[in-house]
Amino acid sequence: MKNIKIRYYLEPKAKIVEERTKLELIMAEINYGYAEINKSGKKRHKPARFSLQESIKPSNFGKPETNFKFDDAVFKKANKNNATVRNRILNFETALNEIASSHIIANTLPTPTELKKSLAERLRTEVIQEPKDDILSYLYRKIEKEKADSEKSKKNSKRENTIKTYATVSHLLEKYQIATGETLLFESLDEAKYWKIWDTLDDILKGDVEVYNPNQPKKQRKQSYGYLVSSIRKHQRTLLTTLKEAMEDGNKIALDVYNKNLMLKNVEASKDFYIEIDELKKIISTDVSFDSKLQIAKEYIIIACLSGMRFESMYEAQKSKLQHCNDVGYNFSYIHSKQNKTSTEVYVPLLKPVQEIVNLKDGFPIIPKNAIINKHLKKLFKHLKFNKLVEVKKVTYRNGILTSKKPISDLISTHDCKGTFYTNLYSLNISERVIDNITHPDKKPKNAMARVYNKTSMLSKAKMFVDEVSKASSDVYTF
Repeated sequence: MKNIKIRYYLEPKAKIVEERTKLELIMAEINYGYAEINKSGKKRHKPARFSLQESIKPSNFGKPETNFKFDDAVFKKANKNNATVRNRILNFETALNEIASSHIIANTLPTPTELKKSLAERLRTEVIQEPKDDILSYLYRKIEKEKADSEKSKKNSKRENTIKTYATVSHLLEKYQIATGETLLFESLDEAKYWKIWDTLDDILKGDVEVYNPNQPKKQRKQSYGYLVSSIRKHQRTLLTTLKEAMEDGNKIALDVYNKNLMLKNVEASKDFYIEIDELKKIISTDVSFDSKLQIAKEYIIIACLSGMRFESMYEAQKSKLQHCNDVGYNFSYIHSKQNKTSTEVYVPLLKPVQEIVNLKDGFPIIPKNAIINKHLKKLFKHLKFNKLVEVKKVTYRNGILTSKKPISDLISTHDCKGTFYTNLYSLNISERVIDNITHPDKKPKNAMARVYNKTSMLSKAKMFVDEVSKASSDVYTF
């Protein structure tokens, strides 16, 4: 037992920092070099966690801006007259050092359970079973950690939209626990309970089970046919990712989280349409400058449908600088688009209608949030009287397939732009390989030298795209 590191923390009684005003139990996480081999064959260090059997107000333990992480200065100032807490920590550290010394002499390394038992005996406290970690508490901590890592711009930190998916699943699990009155524990989550979660949530959305979630004070929506398969799949993916990470952290889970049958089958798109070239022409030629929302929608739809970029890439493009290729035989602007969803990057040449917007704006226009831009797009399509009816197929979780016909002005969203880009170029006889170079680029290489060559390759593919599109006869897809 060498290089022992102790991390003191509190067992939170509330999720929101401002609501953490009650006494909370002081815990100690002891890292001392103990490790196990997990199911993936990877070595994972496993700390021991020990309750000091003493509670304290979070404000006397740390600062609210750090979510009451242990702060030595705050602790000493607040507890200078609290001998009970100070002595409890001193006695704990003394006992730990004595136990460590005995193991060093014997050249042994105790398991976390053995270490906790030794501490309890030496401190003459009752050996208390470590409280089983529940899934929601783990998820709360994960969300807070990911937020903190994102704010610090740590490498491999999750993006804001990804963190939101975890928050959404936490609210779903809250609803389940409120509806059933049970706490979801890792060790008791088997396959039967896993599917019970989705069945219960489906009943809640249908309105068959009434639930009020205080963490979601806004009116909670109802949907008579319940969840779509596509929605459940997204939540399943997030939950299973969380469970895999929890298992990597040492939690024992009854469920086989690598079982592919825990994911519903993928289904075809619920709507099948794209924005035709003549419709794009009308969008480009129509003056909507009298309405800022229509103008934002117009600029977005033109750029996205003529670049093939997803919403996230469009959003990131606001921060990017335009680049220019002025090699022999070439004269075009392009943007270095990084597609985080697929960990890919590509040089996207700017077609003439896009270039005109960029020149007018002196850069990429400001892109509002996805939900807002989708509302603007529907307003634009209604204004332009794009009312062509298309079939909508909804594959529900437990209510079969529902079909209906709706005008595209009710259905248009940012999700439709990439398909429009691909379909229109294909109709102009642009080869699939050339289109794929822009819409489905290769993953970013990890090797530094490979990244240099990859940029050369990306520029070559951009030139190939310019060559092919220049041969096409189009007033819209043109340079």
